[in-house]
Amino acid sequence: MLKEIDNGNNNLTENDFDVDSDVFDEAISFLKREGYLDGIFYADNRPCLFEGTVYVTEKGEKYLSDNSKLSKTYNGLKEIRDWMKL
Repeated sequence: MLKEIDNGNNNLTENDFDVDSDVFDEAISFLKREGYLDGIFYADNRPCLFEGTVYVTEKGEKYLSDNSKLSKTYNGLKEIRDWMKL
């Protein structure tokens, strides 16, 4: 979800992830509560994601950066390079 929103796909629903509404709502609420997302509106006691309002916070961007496959690969190669220098 975080990566989709970071890529500009802000108008997401539970159907996009093939999960039920409770799972989707809890995931969005978790991301908001942990400070990874902001700009979420609530209607009928459900989080709503609207184009132009929801966004990934700096903390969320850092999480995506730290956990990207490219970042993991780079760090692994860097460790191997440092090990070979010994």
